[in-house]
Order: sequence, then structure tokens, then C-alpha cells
Amino acid sequence: MKQKKNICITINALVMGGAEKQSVLLAQALKPFHNVILVVVDPTKEVYAPRLKTIQEEGIETIFLPKSIFGKTQVLFKLFKKKKIEYTFSFLATDTVLSAIVGKLSGVKYRIGGIRSSSWPKWKFRALKATHNYLLDYTIANNYAGYQVAIDFGFTPKIFVIPNGIEIRELHEKADDADQIKMISLGRLALPKRYDIAIQTIAHLKTIIHENISLKYTIVGQGPEYDSILEQIKKHDVKEEIDVVTDATDMYAMLDTANIYLCTSSFEGISNALMEAMNCAMPIIATDVGDNSRLVLDTKNGFLAEVNDYKNLAQKVKQLIENPQLRAEMGKHSYTHLIDNFSFEAFQKKYLDFIANIDDVAIKDGDFEIKGKA
Repeated sequence: MKQKKNICITINALVMGGAEKQSVLLAQALKPFHNVILVVVDPTKEVYAPRLKTIQEEGIETIFLPKSIFGKTQVLFKLFKKKKIEYTFSFLATDTVLSAIVGKLSGVKYRIGGIRSSSWPKWKFRALKATHNYLLDYTIANNYAGYQVAIDFGFTPKIFVIPNGIEIRELHEKADDADQIKMISLGRLALPKRYDIAIQTIAHLKTIIHENISLKYTIVGQGPEYDSILEQIKKHDVKEEIDVVTDATDMYAMLDTANIYLCTSSFEGISNALMEAMNCAMPIIATDVGDNSRLVLDTKNGFLAEVNDYKNLAQKVKQLIENPQLRAEMGKHSYTHLIDNFSFEAFQKKYLDFIANIDDVAIKDGDFEIKGKA
């Protein structure tokens, strides 16, 4: 039996976002094989209930750092020493920089940072670049678009991609009424999600679909753009068609009621929300940003469109509205594509292989392989 490694996973907070979800998923994946502790950097942000539920059910040891930067540094340093941490895995910029510095000072052997997007403010990207080049052993991106941007920006080539994983659900059959169309989007209510474009898409869609079609679109999430989204809904006269839900705790229950998933983001990494929609066998309409094209195979399990092109987005949705059989076929393709490429088991195997063979890793075109293995 191989000796268990002492591993620390860091994340800024346990809020609703995708990086936070993946940090907990990684803890789940590694816990049966290694000694794992999850460290939360910011204790002031409210914990998203489903994250806490998973942590408790899985018995994941979790530590919240103090509020002050001095306190965070001191507690993390002592933790790394006490737990004899050998590997750190970080997910976002703040926790990557903190764990890299403290890990270096405390003698953590392998320090691995994280990239979860394909676009950053320049100051943040410079901080990540310096941390990667001088303090980290590797950086793991969850998307190829982010990987390429990092390489082009001057990150040394010790960066590679492990896509997000997801626990595959049993496929649920659901009724699909041709005259009642329910669309949905999940995600933080923030500018990059471009909900203004989604709202314009719905407004335009109203003018081009048959008047007998009942159309409902639900936006699910929390964030700073909530008031602006409500203003946009009023401005475009779609109050009857659009709901905004900020207190959802069961995303799959929401997704199971919908026919079509809509993503209008201006940039993405690899989208957890798209993967969750695919897990419900939904056809996807999405903007062609980040790694969306790796999830949405255009004309196979959905359609891709250019950013801001609400008229084209509406036309793609109209095509699905008018063809229930196409919706069903694309939904099934979503589900099988997810199983084949993004399952929890595939995610788990990649991380376990990396940990077991970290001194023999070779990187090519964003993928890692083990030297000497076919």
C-alpha cells in the first residue's frame, strides 16, 4: 500500500462559485487516498449551505484562517509545520499567492497554484505570473484558454490543464411541452456573465417566436449586478418572462424544470454551470468564450454564438424551441459528452496520477503525461 501524502487545499471562501465547488470536489477525490485538509482564507464570507453539507457528509477537515493578514500567515505557517504538509493545491489568486509564500517559508515540498479563468486584471495576472515563476512548482489551469493566455503572458512552461470534474447523476426523464419553454442560467450576478445580453436575447426572442409559445427564463445566482439586472428587465419589458432567484439551494432541482440552458458570458474558464446543465441532459446555447467550445460541440449538443450577439443567440434558441426532437437529441449528447470527458472519476485519476508521479511529469500542449509511460 502506497504511503499517504499530507495535502492542503486552499480556497478564498466557501461561497457559491465554481472554484469553491471544485476545491471541495478535489478534497473528496483525494481524501480516500491521502491525508487532506481544506483551508479557507477569508472567514468573513458566508458559507454556501451545499458546500458545508458536502464537507460535513464527507468528513473533510476544514480550517478557517483569521481575518488579519498577519494572523492568516501565522496560522497557515504553523498548520503546514504541524501537519507536515507535502503538497499544497490552490485555486484562486489570493490563496495561491498566500499559500505559495507561506509554503516556501515553511518548507512545503510541492506548491501548486491554480488558474480558473481566461481573463484577469493585469495587476492580478502579474502577481500570479511572479508567484508561478518563482514560488510554485506547478500551476494547474482548469481550462485551455487560460493556459494559453498564461503561456503568452510569460508564465514558465510548468503549467498544465486538468479540467473540472463533476459527479454524474442518473439520467432523469422529464416532460417537454412544445408550447411551454423554460430557459435557465446559473452563475454569479456579475458583469462578465453579461446578463444584459441574456435579457436582450429574451426581449428579441419574444418578437420572433409564435405567440402561442409560453416563454419563461430564470436567472439563478447572487452578486453585485442584482439591481442592474432588475433594471434591465424593466427596461426591456420582460418582467413576465424573466425571474431572478437568489436563494436557490438545489441547483439540479431548478435545472430539471428547464428545457434550454443559456450562457451569455463575455469570458469563462471552464464553466461548472454548463457542466451541471449537461448533467441534466440539456441542450446548451452559449457564447464562444474560454473553454465553452470544449463543452458545447456546435450543432451536436447545442449552439455557439459570438459575444454580445443577442439576435443570433435568440435565433439559436428559436431553432430549439421549434424542434422538440432536436432539443431531446442535443440534450442526450450533452450527457454522454460529459460522461466521456468530465466525470468525477476522470478528474480524480488525473490528480492522483499527478501526485504519485510528480517528479516524472512532462508537459506538452497543456496536458501532462508521466515520463516513461505510454
